[in-house]
Amino acid sequence: MKFAGLIFFPIAFALAQVSGVAPDARTGFQSINADDLRSYLTYLASDALQGRETSYPGEKLAAAFIAGNFKTFGLRPMGDDGTYLQHYSVELVGVSDSTTISVRNGGAEERFRWTDDFIALAGRDTSVSGRVACVGYMDSKTPPEARAGLAGRVILVFSGSRAGTLLRAPGVSLRRIFGGGRRDSGTVARLIVADDTGASSYPMIVSQMFSAGIGRPRMVLKGESQSAGRSGPLTFIVSPALAGAILRSAGSSLEEARRRASADSLFSPMMMDQVTVALDEKTVREVRRAENVVGLLEGSDPVMKNDVVVFSAHFDHLGRGVGGAIYHGADDNGSGTAMVIDLARAFEKNPVRPRCSLLFLTVSGEEKGLLGSAYYTSHPVVPLENTVADFNTDMIGRVDSVHQASGAGPYTYLIGSDKISTELDSILRAANRESNNIALDYTYNDEQDPNQFYRRSDHYNFAKHGVPIAFFFTGVHADYHQPTDTIDKILFDRIVKIGQVVYYAGWKTANVHGMLRKDGTGSGYRETSSSRGD
Repeated sequence: MKFAGLIFFPIAFALAQVSGVAPDARTGFQSINADDLRSYLTYLASDALQGRETSYPGEKLAAAFIAGNFKTFGLRPMGDDGTYLQHYSVELVGVSDSTTISVRNGGAEERFRWTDDFIALAGRDTSVSGRVACVGYMDSKTPPEARAGLAGRVILVFSGSRAGTLLRAPGVSLRRIFGGGRRDSGTVARLIVADDTGASSYPMIVSQMFSAGIGRPRMVLKGESQSAGRSGPLTFIVSPALAGAILRSAGSSLEEARRRASADSLFSPMMMDQVTVALDEKTVREVRRAENVVGLLEGSDPVMKNDVVVFSAHFDHLGRGVGGAIYHGADDNGSGTAMVIDLARAFEKNPVRPRCSLLFLTVSGEEKGLLGSAYYTSHPVVPLENTVADFNTDMIGRVDSVHQASGAGPYTYLIGSDKISTELDSILRAANRESNNIALDYTYNDEQDPNQFYRRSDHYNFAKHGVPIAFFFTGVHADYHQPTDTIDKILFDRIVKIGQVVYYAGWKTANVHGMLRKDGTGSGYRETSSSRGD
């Protein structure tokens, strides 16, 4: 009797779990499973793919793997020349190894080299020089009467704040590093001193800066303007050794300058008129080819099959770091990519097709500035006016600290689902309620949220064109943009729960007659200057 009960209970539980799911959709819903997801992600996050950096061999292996699965499922290839691959060209703009910083004091000169002693965002071909002024920390205030004296100078500034907020946290904001609250008009360059007074050495700091995109070549779509982000003074992250050499030339020391800068928020700049810093920055450029992967499952309605519901995820990641460390990107975004592959399999396996067609789109270039999705939305394989909605999954394999602390069950942050179409949000809520009823957290849907996640993944390029979107995301964690984002930390059972909700929401959306009402409550697809990136 007890044995029979043990058999009955899981079956009864499973049936109760899908009792609200439409019978025509249940086979696909139930087919989403952890074993298949683990199989996809084991390859995507493996060492063999070398971090899947856009346009590099690992990314191409990943694209071929996704395309192979789409072919197995019988999806129609929607890429170039009858393939699943939609190619696009990018230009890689990097800082040449020949870039130097020279410190001159009278007849003496000391020269420093790229990465050994300084890094920067990919910049421009230029040479500048100027006398030096040390202006303290990022939050140090310069007396009004001293500000004019900074014009034409190279300024030396200590990273972080006087209170000790340093530039070495995972996922550090580029805006915070390069903006820093300082507006020293008229200066020709800024040298931001990396702080290695704690456990981090300068090489470790360089690695962390790399994970935030600093020091790596900048990638843009070929033909895109090269001037974006290149106005204003040159900005470099410099080693304590380089900063120390400048200060020694002026008869001071790094420790003494830091002590003085920490003493008072109103800091009179240390004008080092006898010291000149010359910066000779050179760039290298390379045109490369990248690809998106696109497959179509045709809908069952003879008219509605001309419209598509898109399931998207980016499959690229950061590649290799300083010293060769592989950024595996298991959660970011192997998790979302594995889900798109499994959604394609689930819909194909389901004996009943939805009325609309379904487009499965995995894009590259997200980590470089949403490039692949920008290219797709400029060159859609199905017109955007026939695109009903985009369901985007990005980082759905972990639990963030907020939900970890609360011991929460399965959840997802839901972002953007009501910004263009409240009808989409209603459909999604109903799909969740009728299926797994996971927690839908709208925290990051707030227009004023400083993280601005709405503008930081590939759905945003659809939203900018007025396509209703829903972004599924489970939050950042300590391994975000680190080599330690590995498959052993992925919570597959939670991905299954989220994926089933996405599946059923997509099913219901693809059976709505006509396009969704665009009556959104938020900013929708307003253009902003803050799109991407991470």
